[in-house]
Amino acid sequence: MTGFDLIGKLFGSVRDRDGQAKALESLAQEAAAPSRGHVGVEPGRALEVALGTKLLDGWLANRHQILVPHTLNFQALSSDEGHLLLRIMAAAAQADGQVDLRESRQIQLALQRVGAGAAEAEWLDTALGELQNLAALLAEVQRMGLATHAYAAALLAINRRGPANQAFLTYMAARLGLAADVAGSLDRRYRS
Repeated sequence: MTGFDLIGKLFGSVRDRDGQAKALESLAQEAAAPSRGHVGVEPGRALEVALGTKLLDGWLANRHQILVPHTLNFQALSSDEGHLLLRIMAAAAQADGQVDLRESRQIQLALQRVGAGAAEAEWLDTALGELQNLAALLAEVQRMGLATHAYAAALLAINRRGPANQAFLTYMAARLGLAADVAGSLDRRYRS
């Protein structure tokens, strides 16, 4: 078995479901099988196993960066998705009871950063003037499958220094079912 065969087997196992890893199980069986006529492991085989293990460890360590698609781009969103994320941004800005000048400037810069235009900025100004129903917004986010996008949008709009805002982000991550490492990755990526 060459190194590429081993890598192909390992990455082919990603498609297995329900905790099954047939490729890894077969590798374990091959490793457990007694070698014929050799006292140790063949040097080539040891290299393949070491390389495969290293690749698998690296992939597992970075899987959330690979599996969580995260480039928030308003130009790639439908108008319904964009408006929902703008309402999430408004709710995040309102989390501490007020939208101060710093938050307002931060939101406008964030919108430019994620490809939103003047129409989205105007729509957000309107949403900031209205009280947002967070429960309904989060239910809609889950229905549309935009949990990580919504969390990223909230991060762009919120002043994370206040305890109320931190509690809002914690609640939002929990309500959307985001794992701590996914939320942490988004926090690092969308730090403002």
